Amino acid sequence: MENGIVLTIIDMENKVQTAVGIAGIVSGVFLYLTPMKIVIRIAEERSSEKLSVTPYFLAYLNCVFYMGYTAWSSNWLAVIANALDALIVFHYVMIFMFLSPINLIAYTRVGALLVVFVVLVTFIFVPFSMHEHLGLLFNGLVATAFSIALYITSLFLVIQRKEVEFMSFYTSILMLLNGAFWFVFGLLRQDFFIVLLNGVGCGVGAAQIYLMYPNNKGKIVKKGGEDKTKIA
Repeated sequence: MENGIVLTIIDMENKVQTAVGIAGIVSGVFLYLTPMKIVIRIAEERSSEKLSVTPYFLAYLNCVFYMGYTAWSSNWLAVIANALDALIVFHYVMIFMFLSPINLIAYTRVGALLVVFVVLVTFIFVPFSMHEHLGLLFNGLVATAFSIALYITSLFLVIQRKEVEFMSFYTSILMLLNGAFWFVFGLLRQDFFIVLLNGVGCGVGAAQIYLMYPNNKGKIVKKGGEDKTKIA
């Protein structure tokens, strides 16, 4: 009788974990699709508008390293989530790379080559030369470092520029929701790194929402002939 109850509880936990993971996948895809309108405009105008590729570059690295960590820990829902997100962000990075000012193209391509090298070293040479637990710890630390760098960069851009067109209120809402789903998923799976990095994501998403609303009070500022929401 007791064994049956325990098995039922475990089965329910697995179902909840799967449901939360699927919600995380869906919210993550919508999160990374939010810049699509801006990226399409950039592609049509064939100009990067002097926008920084750094947030997208960090987002791509975040997805790749996180995917490596979750693959090591056989967390296949998270692997699928980060593979889809990485595929979306990869196109953003390519568009920025080829539409950047000429003096930045060389640096961008060199940076891309360095990233490829780091990824190869991280996922092929280093982990397989380690004990299984050390390899998992190494990938977890690297993934967490890039995730925190991504979140801090996005928050810094909002605070520094006071320009939220490229980190909109809805993007911040999705960041908060996505972080919350994966935070719960990490708790259910008892995965410290997933809990940590998504806890940071929730905090950054909440901070950006606080900065944008109600501080901006819905004000629209004309800039360059376009309507752009700015923090008051």
